[in-house]
Amino acid sequence: MSQWTVVHLPLKRRAMPRAGHVDLWLTDLDDLPLEAGPTGLTRKERVLKRRIQQRFVLRLLLGTYLGLPGKSVHLKRNRFDKPELDGDLVQSGLRFNLSHTDRWLAIALTRGQDIGVDIEQRREMKRAADLARRFFTGPDVDTIVDLDEPERSSCFLTQWTAREALIKAVGCGIAGSIGQIAMGCDPVEIHQLPDDWPQDWQLLQPEWPSDLIGHVALPSDSAVALNSYWLQTVRHA
Repeated sequence: MSQWTVVHLPLKRRAMPRAGHVDLWLTDLDDLPLEAGPTGLTRKERVLKRRIQQRFVLRLLLGTYLGLPGKSVHLKRNRFDKPELDGDLVQSGLRFNLSHTDRWLAIALTRGQDIGVDIEQRREMKRAADLARRFFTGPDVDTIVDLDEPERSSCFLTQWTAREALIKAVGCGIAGSIGQIAMGCDPVEIHQLPDDWPQDWQLLQPEWPSDLIGHVALPSDSAVALNSYWLQTVRHA
């Protein structure tokens, strides 16, 4: 994890990402002193608590770039449910996307260009072959189905997160798009994108912790310098 710079709470004001730079943030929500949300143990209560925690961290992080307290960061969602800055904050040019799986939250930020991020917990999936047949098309399906475990699940999750990151960067819905994307698994290469997408895209594959798989997607014509930060709880003396 030498790629990641550890940053402790409380967060200080940060400069906006420079042109061609991406700030990628990762945090383990169980490591942060966040007690917001319900305290019950039902699945519904746990999901609600996670959503409240994710929204709190997102607003807090955006506020450090915008010079605002988190509660003053106003967000909206587009028709495909992608979160965006709202009101006058749009003029900052700050773009972001987030993804979560279990206790992990990833937030990618850049300026003046669209961005998408998606992460999944590395795990063995009993229905990886069936899911590949359902969502993917062409040679990608055969590649996944022909593998043995755990390689089959790993390849499926690799391709899934790459596709999701691309779709989230474009800001469109997953239905009708995910099956029109074709790519290799090892290495991850984009072979085909939907014809109606406005531009070409590229994928970044950061050095995630060993139990995560994920990608960041950006326009292909942008130069990229990736800055990776691990947000952790307050440093103890």
